[in-house]
Formats: sequence, C-alpha cells, structure tokens
Amino acid sequence: MSWDKVKKRAPKFLIMLAVLVVITGCWSRREIEDLGMTIGAAVDIGEETKIEEAFEEQGGDYEKRNVLTLTYQVVLPGQSGGLAVTGGGRKNYKNISVTGDSFYEVTREIPLMRGRPIFGQHYKVIVISDKVAQQVSMKHLFDFFIREQEFRPSCLVLICKGEAKQALDHKDKSDFPSTRLLAMTNNQYRSSRILPPVSLSKLLPEINSSSTFLLQNVITADGEIKFAGAAVIYGKTGKLIGFLKEEELEAVNWLSGKVEGGVVKSYDEDTGQTIVYELTSLKTKIRPHLNKGRISFDIEMDSEGRLGERWNEGDDFDSHSMKQIEKNTIRQMSKRIDELLNKAQKEYRADVIGLSEYVRIYYPRTWEKIKSNWDDVFAEAEIRYQIKAKVKEFGTTSIKVQE
Repeated sequence: MSWDKVKKRAPKFLIMLAVLVVITGCWSRREIEDLGMTIGAAVDIGEETKIEEAFEEQGGDYEKRNVLTLTYQVVLPGQSGGLAVTGGGRKNYKNISVTGDSFYEVTREIPLMRGRPIFGQHYKVIVISDKVAQQVSMKHLFDFFIREQEFRPSCLVLICKGEAKQALDHKDKSDFPSTRLLAMTNNQYRSSRILPPVSLSKLLPEINSSSTFLLQNVITADGEIKFAGAAVIYGKTGKLIGFLKEEELEAVNWLSGKVEGGVVKSYDEDTGQTIVYELTSLKTKIRPHLNKGRISFDIEMDSEGRLGERWNEGDDFDSHSMKQIEKNTIRQMSKRIDELLNKAQKEYRADVIGLSEYVRIYYPRTWEKIKSNWDDVFAEAEIRYQIKAKVKEFGTTSIKVQE
C-alpha cells in the first residue's frame, strides 16, 4: 500500500479505534442477577437468631459483642420490578438478620453465607427500634449509614415501637414492605397525621447541629403496619425521649404549616353531633419576637376547607350555621394545639415544632448565644397563636333541593 493511501485512511482508522474504546462497556460492571438487591434495613437490640447460634456451635463465630441486630430486606432474583409475591403465594423477598457490635462487620458477614452480597443503592427505608433509639445516640447509630457509599441519601428513616424488623415483614404479599412504608409517606394530601418524610440527607444536618427533631413512628400488629404519631429525638443527647400521639403530631403540622390535607372532627355545641371539616389549604405565618432577652412567638394559621360530614340538622347555605361550624373547628384545633404545647414545653422541654429556625433567621446574633441551650429557651417561650377556618365548599350536597 502506498504512503498516500495510508495517509487517506488514517483518519478513518483513528475514528474506528475511538469507537471501539467507547463501546467496550464498563470494565468493572456487576450483573444485576449477581447482586443482593437490598431495599430496606431495620435495627434492633442485639439478639442472635437460631441460625447464628447454630453456626457458632460449629465454629462459625468471631470476636464480637451482641449489641445490635441488623436486618436487611433483600429482593429475591427476578422480582425487583414489581410485585412481591409469586403465583404460589410465596414472598419474593428475604429478611436476613445478623448480630454484632459493628454494622460494617456484620454486613461483611453476609457474603460468607450468600452468593449475592448486599447491594444497597436501592434502599427505601431504615427502621430503628424505639429501644435502640432510647439507648444509642443518633450520631453514633447513623455513622455507618452516612459513611457507607451504597446507602442512598434519599433513604427514609423511621422509628418503630417494638421490634423494627417486624415493620419489614407483613402478611400482605402484594408488595414489598419497604416500598409500602415509603409509599405511605405520600399520603399527606389525605391525612395531616403524617410527618413530612425525613431522609438520611435531612437527618444529617439535624444530628450535626444537635437539634431536636421528629421521626415518623410506625407500629405493627398481626402482620399489619400503621403510622402512629412521631418519636421525639432530643437534640442534646440525640436519643429518643418520648412520643407524640397522632393528634399531637397533627397539631405540630398545623403550627408548622406542613399540611397538604386532613380532617378536623368537632361536635356541635347544642346537639353533640359530629361535624367534620376537611382541610383543603392551610397557610401559616410564624414571627418570633425578642424583648429584653426573652423570646416569644406569634403564629397565624389561615385555613380553608369543605364541609365533609355533619350529623346535626342545618342548612348548608345558612351563614349562622356555617359560622358555628367554623367556630367549632377552631375550638377543636385550639384544644389540640394547647395539649401539644403543654407536652412539648412542660413535659419534654423540647422544640418539636422547629421554631429555632425562625429565631436563627430573624435574630442571628441572639441565636449564636442561645443555640446550645435552645430547648430550654423554647420551654420558657410564650407562644401565641390565632386560627382562622373558612368553609368554602359543601361537597355534592351544595345544590338546594326544591320540594
């Protein structure tokens, strides 16, 4: 071949060589069928499983203390795309529990038992037992989860009364327990008793700033799960100090304005019959005040809603009747808020509402002086609130019926 022809074909050869390099694929790839696709984790007080005890009897032990039990929810091969059950009714996920005093070490024990090691880039939830949260600081507890590169920052964090691993196993085989827990947080537009989701990425700033915060509480019974209030994580210790009931959590969401929907049930003053006001919107304004070194707050809540249900007699188009319903709704909301503030300020002495952020924004210099002792300052702060409720809709009964 002549030199002229070589020079003409050289650009084409270089282009083909570059294409070959690009299409060779990822040299370090791992086939999805070879991975233990993990979608959830639960942390309980350490208690070895029968399998672990049997392994140890045969020499399969190592130096450790049985402090915590970590349970992984692993998707069985071929089931990552949809339902959690086969035609025969068999669950297509497996919960694997390992016990020790290091999350990192017990996680590395799993490759000694399974051909598919833990692969955590699809984590949906981490569930922590209330007993663990009472004994171990969140800073220490989540050190592994935050450092581990495979854990997703968007992973949801929950507290469970009782055994946390029970929240990752239920009798309904139509879906995966981990994905169900995550999906339940999307129901805020239907209920104001659901806390805005707290992910790993949201948890980290709270832990580092030693702030008090809430985590959604989940309970289990007879193979079923339910969101029931919230756990209070105290800023100074990073440990769980108590719970808010469902209605108390609802009051927190009202005060903070984190409401997408929900209902307020009240009772007619004269007849005692049930009236339900459905929240369609709620706007909250929070303004802190600093007077002679003392902090106080004014909170304005302006809500609109529809008349969802009424058991007493009355005309939906009568202004006096509507004013009475609005008054009853405001009275019920005030009662809930008073109960919540009493518990937060007197019993827990902890800012469960998140009012510290407003002090930090409005009075940054003062905040620097009091932030290390904020929960105590909050406990002594005066909190004034005002509620407005307006019935704007009446449902499908809005049309008057002519006799």
